[in-house]
Amino acid sequence: MGNVAWLLAYLILLALVIGGLVYGRQQALAVYGSQQAQNDWDQWRGDAKKMAQQPGPVKRREPKSAEPPALVLMRDHFAACLGLAVVLSSVLFGTFMFFLRGAMTPQTPFVDRSLNP
Repeated sequence: MGNVAWLLAYLILLALVIGGLVYGRQQALAVYGSQQAQNDWDQWRGDAKKMAQQPGPVKRREPKSAEPPALVLMRDHFAACLGLAVVLSSVLFGTFMFFLRGAMTPQTPFVDRSLNP
């Protein structure tokens, strides 16, 4: 019964991670995929280019991307983000399960086998 519970917990975790990432992708596409967002990004790029030409202690670089980075990430690299999220979540869950099962395992009683009477 314990192994079934761990499997169910793992599947719930994967469903939450995948569902959250899909929801985040939908939000990113809705927010950053509009023409208004593109206009705002173009304006920011222009402002950043002007700031890059000003002297100062820190040199600002002009953003290279013609589109908002969140849009590019969620549109073009979603599969990589999803794969990495599943792998890292699985490793974290496996580590947690290993430690928790070890802590919950009944301990064998200590037997003193020394030769002292």
